[in-house]
Amino acid sequence: MPSSPAPVRTARRSRRVPVLTVGLVALASAAVAAPSASAAQSFVSRPDLKPTKISVTTKAQDTAPGLIFTAPKNGGVQRGSMIFDDAGSLVWFRAAAKGKSVIDTRRAILDGKPVITFWEGNGLRGYGYGETVILDTAYNEIARVSPDGKKQMDFHEFTVTPRNTALLISYKPVRGSTAGMKGGSRNDLIMRNLIQEVDIKTNKVLWEWDATKAVSPKESYLPLPARPEVAYDFIHANSVTEDTDGNILVSSRHTHTIYKVNKKTKKITWKLGGKKSTFKMGKGARFAWQHDAQRREDGTISLFDNASADLADLKKRGIESRGLKLKLDEKKKTASVAREYENPKPQLNNTQGNMQGLTNGNEFVGWGGVGNNVSEFSAGGKQLFEAKYEKRLTESYRAYRYEWSGQPTSPPKAVARKGGAGTQVWVSWNGATTVATWRVLGGASAETLQPRQDIGRQGFETTGSYAAADQVVAVQALDASGAVLSQSKPVPVAATR
Repeated sequence: MPSSPAPVRTARRSRRVPVLTVGLVALASAAVAAPSASAAQSFVSRPDLKPTKISVTTKAQDTAPGLIFTAPKNGGVQRGSMIFDDAGSLVWFRAAAKGKSVIDTRRAILDGKPVITFWEGNGLRGYGYGETVILDTAYNEIARVSPDGKKQMDFHEFTVTPRNTALLISYKPVRGSTAGMKGGSRNDLIMRNLIQEVDIKTNKVLWEWDATKAVSPKESYLPLPARPEVAYDFIHANSVTEDTDGNILVSSRHTHTIYKVNKKTKKITWKLGGKKSTFKMGKGARFAWQHDAQRREDGTISLFDNASADLADLKKRGIESRGLKLKLDEKKKTASVAREYENPKPQLNNTQGNMQGLTNGNEFVGWGGVGNNVSEFSAGGKQLFEAKYEKRLTESYRAYRYEWSGQPTSPPKAVARKGGAGTQVWVSWNGATTVATWRVLGGASAETLQPRQDIGRQGFETTGSYAAADQVVAVQALDASGAVLSQSKPVPVAATR
């Protein structure tokens, strides 16, 4: 994994503009405190898993089908990829590898089949060096993707196309001009933003656009850093998607602009928002520090409008973050608000966030770096569901709802202990979505196991007890029809703690 570039010093004039750190994604460092007992879930059958607790603050009503995909980090919790249901019950968790960050867990369609993707790597202040990991429905790793296999892709985006390619972003400090800006120079340290399309099977770069060469630093709302060794990230690209005509939409957080790029010519077709907008922005249509720009089927452009990079603005000026849909008239060059989605309790999220259109017309919003919550709204803007992480400082870069069916190839995990004159059992199967019932088998040995008890699934971990004092226990997972899906390894019955 590439390390952070060494500091580069220049002879340019001293900058007097204070360092602006807001607007940059704050990532957990490699050394993370142990999860707080009160903030983390715990399981007898899976003591290695300690994901954040989830509280459902608005009970689901009329929500779209599916499960919720997130990647919790910060707040002293165990980082990793996470799926949970509308009750806040864990379905699947994969902890981040030691010393790594995990960002943007989501479902994609690859070769016509559903897969899970997430970024894994070294997270720095607002960008990262890493690769995307792809898992199948059994949670087996099937690919790792990065430009030319160099593990240098940033965490902000990984969009799988119908061609089995991926659209992504790569950052790198390089030399460039900031002349014309206060404190700038012709040989400054800037952050190059490369927009790339990569073949998932070969990691070959198929297409590339250097946003740093196409966009002027004068379009940025981010001041030059006070320290010359800090690269000036005047664009900060954070989403890349295909438009309906095959061209590319790029969200640039620090210019408050969405760029449409002609894929053949690599020229900017239009700019939405910011200082050089091609469109006249109607009442309420202006956005700032945004994330996750998407073209919708109805022609609107959706995005998560962070609205500000300063948390004090919520109290100062009443500014709040929102999910936003804009209607574009590309002939008249106007942009107007089609719909906005605000939290019933106003909140300002200065970093991260996304908005996803769902199959039933609802909208799903991940509130990013401060609100520690996810919401689902009706098409008309009514909040239908909300869930929160236990600690306010816990966050997920994005959050999604997807229909998902998973069945691991690894067997369930069971633990058994003596319970009075009988036996107590705990069982779980990380990621399994079709278990309806658990059947406990017990006996004097693994060769003499007999059915003891059927227990309806209770959530991620199910527990039960029965009168027989067994020496060995195994547990079978049954689906709704009673068919056996898998069986745990036989485990000895331990003494009561």
